[in-house]
Amino acid sequence: MKTFTTLYLLCCMASLYAQSINRLNKHGQRMGKWVTYIDDEKKIKLFEGTFKNGKPVGKSYFYNNDGLLDRREINRFKKLKTTLYYSTGIIRLKGMARLENLPDKIHYYFYGKWKAYDETGTLIKYYYYKNGNLLRTVYLNNKHSKTNDSLIKLLNGIDAEFTAHRTILADSINAHLKDPEKYVMFKRLLNVKDSLTFLQIDHVLSTYGYPTQAIAGDASGIPFYILGFASIQLKEKYLDALKAAANKGDISWKSLAFFIDKLKMAKGEKQIYGTQYYLSKNSEDDYILYPVEDEAHLNERREKAGFEDLQLE
Repeated sequence: MKTFTTLYLLCCMASLYAQSINRLNKHGQRMGKWVTYIDDEKKIKLFEGTFKNGKPVGKSYFYNNDGLLDRREINRFKKLKTTLYYSTGIIRLKGMARLENLPDKIHYYFYGKWKAYDETGTLIKYYYYKNGNLLRTVYLNNKHSKTNDSLIKLLNGIDAEFTAHRTILADSINAHLKDPEKYVMFKRLLNVKDSLTFLQIDHVLSTYGYPTQAIAGDASGIPFYILGFASIQLKEKYLDALKAAANKGDISWKSLAFFIDKLKMAKGEKQIYGTQYYLSKNSEDDYILYPVEDEAHLNERREKAGFEDLQLE
């Protein structure tokens, strides 16, 4: 009986150990389930995935600074089946990628045929990559043949570089959570790379104005997507231009509503469209809105922005 009890306790301890997260093996490599957060309260996820001997296996999830799903990867045989998302949760890009651990860096790159979707989830074009280099773009609608090809190429190039450096550096940051010096180094490098992208977008918008779909095709949504990561000052600089673009149908008013509410809250102000909320501590189904201005007309504003399917009380 004593032997049975001892074995039972050992099995329970092994089971609890196997279920614990953020473990390292004796070689200092990540093992099992890992979850990292951007905040000290551990409410906003940055990464969630599983590792074996330091290498990701199965599904990995990457989140943006607001805790929204930004990218999902399925790891199989050194190939990454990758899906990138808009902040609304709709798929933005789907394709294959590879991750190589080189002696001096982590090399992440796209390859093969990628599918691109607009903010309604409609397939609009294909990208063709070779070793991370964009070879060509094929649109599914002939109307794009009359657009400004040089501007489209510029915007697609900015988008591809932005996605690539954020992916590579996010992986590097996660890989060095236990190494403060390298962690800070990669965080600073990410800020530098982001700043260069924001300068490029600032130049495009100040030169061309906000690019319409008639001029830039489906690439017209790229500046809006990248501005979502920019500083408060840059977001405010082009807010009127974004509203004008939404009124013309070049970007989604529903997506812009999220953008505006996040901007308002970042400035310490009340949100307008009620897109930002938190879960009650008493119930996972109880959503509580952050403060909203002019609550009496909230549903009216939400309906105009395209939220007619969800009325808030």
